Amino acid sequence: MLNKERIINLLQWFILLAMFAYDGFTYLPEESNFALLKSVYYVFIFTAFVLIACLQMREAKLPVHPTNLISYGIQIFVWLYFVRLFYDFMIAGVEQEIVTNPFAAVFLYVNAAIVPFYGFQFFRWDLINLRKLNTAALLIFLTMGTISMSYIMNGKALEYIGADGRFMGNASMDTIGFGHLGTTITLLAISLFYQKGINILHKLLSLWAIVTGLFISVAAGSRGALVALIICFIAYLYMNGHKIKILIGLPILAVLFIGLLPWLNDILISFDNQALERLYASIYDPNSLEAGVTSGRDILYAKAWNTFSNNLLLGSSLFVDGEYVHNSIMESFLGLGLIGGFLFVGIIGYIFISAIRMGETDRRYLFVSLLLIQYLSYSFFSRTLSMLPLFWLSLYLIFFLKPAHD
Repeated sequence: MLNKERIINLLQWFILLAMFAYDGFTYLPEESNFALLKSVYYVFIFTAFVLIACLQMREAKLPVHPTNLISYGIQIFVWLYFVRLFYDFMIAGVEQEIVTNPFAAVFLYVNAAIVPFYGFQFFRWDLINLRKLNTAALLIFLTMGTISMSYIMNGKALEYIGADGRFMGNASMDTIGFGHLGTTITLLAISLFYQKGINILHKLLSLWAIVTGLFISVAAGSRGALVALIICFIAYLYMNGHKIKILIGLPILAVLFIGLLPWLNDILISFDNQALERLYASIYDPNSLEAGVTSGRDILYAKAWNTFSNNLLLGSSLFVDGEYVHNSIMESFLGLGLIGGFLFVGIIGYIFISAIRMGETDRRYLFVSLLLIQYLSYSFFSRTLSMLPLFWLSLYLIFFLKPAHD
């Protein structure tokens, strides 16, 4: 028979796994109504949050969670961002090509960034087995990765590999998302592989997942995803006490990689795969900026800075000429002014340090720490904060698990 605690635990697992599985929408057919499906998806998650809250309040035994400055800072920021997002989309009607349904975009942001923060207040985090969560998340992302690999193996992906080295399985699947999918699989697998006391099946699963993740990361040809993987690998070594290896080994590996890059690039091109072409051009082409290797980010950054300098206090918009600025910090300053920008910097600084310390102390937290670092890196090069639900999830996991760590 299910008691109250068992029901709460099952609801918690449903919410966490559903939020991890959000990127599964990437692999739906092009003709799918993404906005409607995601909206229904979040209705189920919201309902589960409400049920947990009702069960907890029924006996007035609520979990104790931090109400410190960072807690208030997060709440102020997510609501300020909501006001700006709502104003841009629903009032000012900012012309942009990213979102076809502005209302759905606002709705999805609320359910990705605002609802989880308050819903997680009612979680019993002591009931969550972190090793099982690591394993379950890995299985979810590995399934997504297997689907994406099928597009490569059956040749459907090849027609979308162009001169810029980008990879797409179909028009709804983007190279950056695929690249970070591979990075996520690799990080989850490495974290699980080095957990204490795991059995041989977990080891084999982890090894297969590492191979799959690295394959996808290279095939995607996304430089941002590869950079995030490198940053997370350095963080992993640091959290495991290999600081000397970082100082000595990484510069040597960097030199070897740069030296071997032309040869590796030629090998891939011989198989009609230009996955490393853009990375090669970034390093070896003296005219790389003019060649468009930055994908226009340098132009967006310059425009964003000029726009921000004219609206220092309150900001102006989350978009520049209909494009998101491809950098979460710059986006915060651009859309929310000095107050929102510095607030965001303070939040991610605190959460980043917390992630490193938790990963250093207990390996069970490694996968959460690495995911936070990955999606933070993701936000520095791509996407907008309103379209990065896994960034918010990883941030909240660090914030709410930290009291248990302390």
